[in-house]
Amino acid sequence: MRRLLFLFCLLAVGAPVRADVTLADNDSSYDSLPIQHRGRVKPFFGFTQEMAASLTGRTTVSVPEHGRLSSRQFILSLWQHPEGWEEEPVILIDNAALRKEIGLEGKERFHSFTRLSTLSRLNQLAADADAARASGTATPVPPLASAAQTVRMRLAIFSSLLSGDAFRMIPPPVGSRPGAAWAPAAFQSAESLRNLQSRGEFSSTKLQAESLYFNFHPFRWAWVAWLLSAVCLLLAGHAASGFGRRLGWLLALAGFLLLVGGFSLRVWLAGRPPVTNMYESILWVAFGTSLFALFFSVRHRSQAYLLAASPVVILALIASDLQPAVLDPAMNPLVPVLRSNFWLTVHVLTVTLSYGAFALATALGHFLVIGAIRKNAPLPNDDPGVMHLYRALQIGILLLATGVILGGVWANYSWGRFWDWDPKETWSLVALLSYLVLLHGRLAGWFTGYGLAVGSIAGFLTILMAWYGVNFVLGKGLHSYGFGSGGQSYVAAFALAEVVFILFALLRRPRAVSARAST
Repeated sequence: MRRLLFLFCLLAVGAPVRADVTLADNDSSYDSLPIQHRGRVKPFFGFTQEMAASLTGRTTVSVPEHGRLSSRQFILSLWQHPEGWEEEPVILIDNAALRKEIGLEGKERFHSFTRLSTLSRLNQLAADADAARASGTATPVPPLASAAQTVRMRLAIFSSLLSGDAFRMIPPPVGSRPGAAWAPAAFQSAESLRNLQSRGEFSSTKLQAESLYFNFHPFRWAWVAWLLSAVCLLLAGHAASGFGRRLGWLLALAGFLLLVGGFSLRVWLAGRPPVTNMYESILWVAFGTSLFALFFSVRHRSQAYLLAASPVVILALIASDLQPAVLDPAMNPLVPVLRSNFWLTVHVLTVTLSYGAFALATALGHFLVIGAIRKNAPLPNDDPGVMHLYRALQIGILLLATGVILGGVWANYSWGRFWDWDPKETWSLVALLSYLVLLHGRLAGWFTGYGLAVGSIAGFLTILMAWYGVNFVLGKGLHSYGFGSGGQSYVAAFALAEVVFILFALLRRPRAVSARAST
């Protein structure tokens, strides 16, 4: 209560004087202590990582006059010494248009709690987003309103940290109903808190495993392994055997096993399948791409699959690691309507796994197009590289078609109809039909292997729209539980680069292919 009164008094008087903050010790003894947050019990270190990422977009926090702090020291400082933190510019507003709309001049992306709390236009935009979402899925949420809603959420998180309400570390009495709320704890030593928690009902094994998960970063090591694999394979060249090729394959396998281990641990800790948000779908796509690449590389004894998969896996895992503000890595429980839903699980995982196969095909398409242009040689349908591409496309189409059908079954089970032309449904169908036309065109002789390679790159743009565009650009439809915001500029730049590459590939197609087409 005293913290809340202090906070409200500061806001009322405008806090004209900025007080320097006091830093807490960077004490790792708190890391494994349990804390109840977002519907589940997790280790304190995981909580600090999620809170820092939610507020600042990074797991380390830059504080003027104090430099860069770890998430642990930042959250401990807010808990132990809350005075003065409301004046520190640590809350992220990464949308330049929103900053301009609410009256924040300049390019500064971080602002203080006090400054943002006094901006009436920010509150108005957030209220507009609330009204649009409450009116149903037919009403689109304006992009600025959605961004304002995200900032308001950050303000609420910061307020709960300053007031101490977020630090729910005292378990309910023995005999309380399952899932009962834990009580907030005042700052005290880790040993004192451990004594208070001695009768709490939680799994120490899971807490230790989750601490290991956050400290080890299995997905970060996975992309490092794939990067080293690509380097070894490139240095090995076209050699059919040799130490470099074997080492490259083993490193790719190690990266895949790190993905499997990280996913398995995450599913066990969260108690649910990885189907909740874009972060998990990107990890699943990286998993699918690496799975198919390893399978095909063994089946056909070709390192081309591993080389093609490497940039996809590396970029996907780096993006998931470096953008926690956009790709939320938190292991939140499923919303009630989606819990214990078998059809949802198999539908989402099957569709997303198809994205991995199509991503592999797109990477192979780039390799083939660049090689054909460089050699100025045609790509016949029986070229080994074209056959590699064709097999990846077949797997992707099989999985996507299965996923769309399973989605219809789930829709009938949940909503009483198989199809409703929802944006997600529509774009999934567009993507499926695009790839079916591509494979049919190859069989019908409409184009050679070069056209198949270019088409595989163009086809992935439909996947990008169904995967990212519906959730992050359109932001409407019955799949509202998966919506998000952010990253549009990066995805738009990627899509534009791909369009430019496709035009370049069409203009520079090998003359031998042109000559054949004209006869």
